[in-house]
Amino acid sequence: MAITPYRDLSSEDILAAHVSGLQHSVNKIELVLDMKTSQTTGHQLRPVDDQDDPSLRFRIYEGSIRGWLEEPEPIIYRNGSVVDPNDYVISPAHGVVVFHQQQASTDEITADFTHITAGSSVIESLQSGIDQYSALLANNPGGTFHFYPVSGSYLTHFRRDYNPLHPDGSVNVDTHRPSFAVLVYGNTIDAFPFPVTTKTRFKQAAMSLNYASSTVNVKVGIYQDNGSMRPGRLLYESPTITIPAEGGWGYADVNWELEPGFYWIARHDGTTAYWNGLGQQSVIPLVSFNAVTFLRDLTERPNPHTYYGGYRATDIPFGNMPDPYPASGELFQRAHYCSPWLVVE
Repeated sequence: MAITPYRDLSSEDILAAHVSGLQHSVNKIELVLDMKTSQTTGHQLRPVDDQDDPSLRFRIYEGSIRGWLEEPEPIIYRNGSVVDPNDYVISPAHGVVVFHQQQASTDEITADFTHITAGSSVIESLQSGIDQYSALLANNPGGTFHFYPVSGSYLTHFRRDYNPLHPDGSVNVDTHRPSFAVLVYGNTIDAFPFPVTTKTRFKQAAMSLNYASSTVNVKVGIYQDNGSMRPGRLLYESPTITIPAEGGWGYADVNWELEPGFYWIARHDGTTAYWNGLGQQSVIPLVSFNAVTFLRDLTERPNPHTYYGGYRATDIPFGNMPDPYPASGELFQRAHYCSPWLVVE
């Protein structure tokens, strides 16, 4: 890890250049964190009035909030009236105004400005992804543990608690069961949970066709989660993947990079076809609890937990994938799913 080679300095060694170096370091951190800002109006500035020379008092005014921005330009007021900018110099980063002339001790100096807050857009985005990831784990018996795919890996909505062997060494045939010839009608968009636990770049979108009556067109897309465990805004969509009727893998070149977070991988069918994918026991389940059903009859209570595979929207004409995900899409459950794939670069 690269770090700036700062050294402890004695008081006589401190120069303006040292302070500038620290300021540059702070700016780099702010850029990486994508700091958030806020607008403040009528902020009262405190006069510096403890100088030995009385003529220097009531010229420097400091805010209790520092880190102002230059754009939009701060506005300074004296007793509620705007002060001509030619009457002072300002250091927005330090939240300081220095007047050329001494102000009256009774003057009230205030400022309107936009300033950096103790908030980071990058951290908030990561936290949102972590919260969604945690919510999925809390209601997901399949689990989605941290996953670091190597180049060439195929990723989709499969469970990530992969365990190919039982404790006794025998093969666990219930882990990642494939499905074949799964029928889906054209103009359908299925969206499946797609947690990303590390920044990942993808080079291809892929689908595996079993067979169809004619050449098949399909797209793969990524939707942002809307914050409520439902696909929302469209982030990416692949070029059209065309696969001959006799089947096989079809690919489209992509250049997508996803930050860690919770997404939805979607497949948009242009033609009724029979696809290959994953069995129900192999995919990330979405868990729904129906308390009304659970409490309706205490003598015969059905299992109130329903496990869905994703959201399905029908009658969506093939072409550009809709943004956001169609409101008509509803949770759906099947024994077999037609899984879209992304290939890691």
